Amino acid sequence: MPKKLLLCMVIIGLTACASGPSPSTSDSTVPISSTPVLQDIPSAANRSAAEWLERAAASSGSERSDALLQAALQLQKDDAWQASAAVIAQLQRYQSELSLSAPQQRFLTLLEARFAAHQQRWPYVDALLKPLLQPRQTTDYRMQTLELALTSAIAQRRWVIAAELQLQLLEQPQYQASAGQIWAVLQHLPEPAAIQPPASGFRNKVTAGWLRLVQHIHASAIDVNDTSDETGSQVSLLTHLQQWQTEFADHPATAVANELMSDYQAGLQRANLGQQQAIVLLPLSGQYRSQGQAVRDGIVKALAAQPQLSARFIDSNGFDFATLPGLLETSQTDLIIGPLLKDKVAEMSKLELPKQLRWLTLNELEQGLDNRLPGQSFFALDTETEVRQAAAHIAAQGFKQPLVLAPATNRGEQLANEFAQAWLEAQPDQVEAGQGRYTNTEEMKTAVQDQLGVTTSEARIWQVKIAAGKIIVDSQYRSRADIDAIYLVGGIEQTRLLKPFIDVNISPFMQAIPVYANSSSHTLNNDLSENDLNGVHFTDAEWLIPGHAQQQQLQQLLSQRSDWGYSHARLAAFGHDAVLLAQQLSLLQRVPGLSLTGLTGRLHIDQGRVQRDLAWASYQGHEVIADND
Repeated sequence: MPKKLLLCMVIIGLTACASGPSPSTSDSTVPISSTPVLQDIPSAANRSAAEWLERAAASSGSERSDALLQAALQLQKDDAWQASAAVIAQLQRYQSELSLSAPQQRFLTLLEARFAAHQQRWPYVDALLKPLLQPRQTTDYRMQTLELALTSAIAQRRWVIAAELQLQLLEQPQYQASAGQIWAVLQHLPEPAAIQPPASGFRNKVTAGWLRLVQHIHASAIDVNDTSDETGSQVSLLTHLQQWQTEFADHPATAVANELMSDYQAGLQRANLGQQQAIVLLPLSGQYRSQGQAVRDGIVKALAAQPQLSARFIDSNGFDFATLPGLLETSQTDLIIGPLLKDKVAEMSKLELPKQLRWLTLNELEQGLDNRLPGQSFFALDTETEVRQAAAHIAAQGFKQPLVLAPATNRGEQLANEFAQAWLEAQPDQVEAGQGRYTNTEEMKTAVQDQLGVTTSEARIWQVKIAAGKIIVDSQYRSRADIDAIYLVGGIEQTRLLKPFIDVNISPFMQAIPVYANSSSHTLNNDLSENDLNGVHFTDAEWLIPGHAQQQQLQQLLSQRSDWGYSHARLAAFGHDAVLLAQQLSLLQRVPGLSLTGLTGRLHIDQGRVQRDLAWASYQGHEVIADND
């Protein structure tokens, strides 16, 4: 046995005996209710880490390797993660001398993956577990391997993978989890058809029942998206759930199905009462009058297809919110849409409101969503959503080193940091996104040249020319080769100026760097006679992307509102989608994987917040074209 390894074991053993457990960080970035408890890996014997290390020092061959592996495992159980990592590192370093067997190598990999999970290095966890999850590869600790992979998928919100792993776990004979834990994963599944069951299918009827429940719920969502008939969609859901109960009597998921049925029988009763009324709180006077009226126009548009629902519009400017509880009682209304302004949302949140109230706010509170009512969700038309989705989209395209260019303002700084954080979440093992700031046109040019390395390249060229003296030096600046995508935080005027600066500062022998922006770079009065926006990709509400099914209605509305731009049209789409969401609020809150197709994008509700999946388009020559990816 190498002396260095023996010395390391002794030091670690003494350290483990002398110090207590170190505090550990969370193994997940999602709420504890959505995180399964990892099954404990059983130890080979009831020994302390120090005792295992002593046994390793006194042993040889395979027995010594087993003792070292058990020591690393026990250190993890004791929350002595760094000590465990040291043992793992030494095992890896001397793996050839120790002649680890295939099962021992797999166990070592699992222990390393557990340590990586402790550090929340989820992509690395996935890379380590990938070979262990191959069919017939893992016989030892199969359940623990699946659970660790599930924890990683949940932490990264990769719900299709998480659902597949959850179903595989249900196939394990010794696996134990409550119906609530299982449903906490499966409820997020966005598309059951994406699940890839084993070639032989699921052998366990419990597993099959869970999958069929999700399939039935999503089948009913086809009708839910047809919001012109709330009663029809509710009946469809009940029919699907009753069919499932017939197929799977006495299934552990029966409680979940019963809760859904209870919720939507209440919805049916509301629909059967006839005309329903929603109270809508918008700024219809004052500074934000035009924005409030745009949202109102969108709500009216949606109500035209909702004969069973009417709206009572209240001007939130000057409204005495203290009278709202009494107004709800006298009008027998249990649905509120709004307010639109943050300060009004905060004012209304201080009220004692009925617990059964269905409430869709049209903005978010600064302090977060922790104190919301059970039936409350937050819907915001915010740039932050676009920025986060852009970071995820750029990462999904395979880019490794993006650059963010933002105005040197508080808002610009906030959005640039939002992108940087979202980028790290999408690619946590990649380098951080580069960042550049500017306050005027001249600084735009400087920021582009500095961040692309052109300034440094030109300085080197100048030094070479000075050193060469009278010798003619044929030179060409070089831009950085590692920057492979650029995101612009500013508005369309800034994008118009920055895009040409970017184009002319890319080395002639390099491929063009793709440029991305948000909806503020897409306006109604774009002057497309020049190609200064050519190739810029941007996010926007689906309604504003050419080729949308309701594009003609958009043009009609814009012709009726001659003072409108696309910013008002987005607010109208926002109001329209608020009605769609409000009608199906309970179901969408219960099943985060369900979504509606709205004018602003694909919509679903997760942890009280409405999430929008936006559309992508790009400037191609003199027109805007919808992106296919």
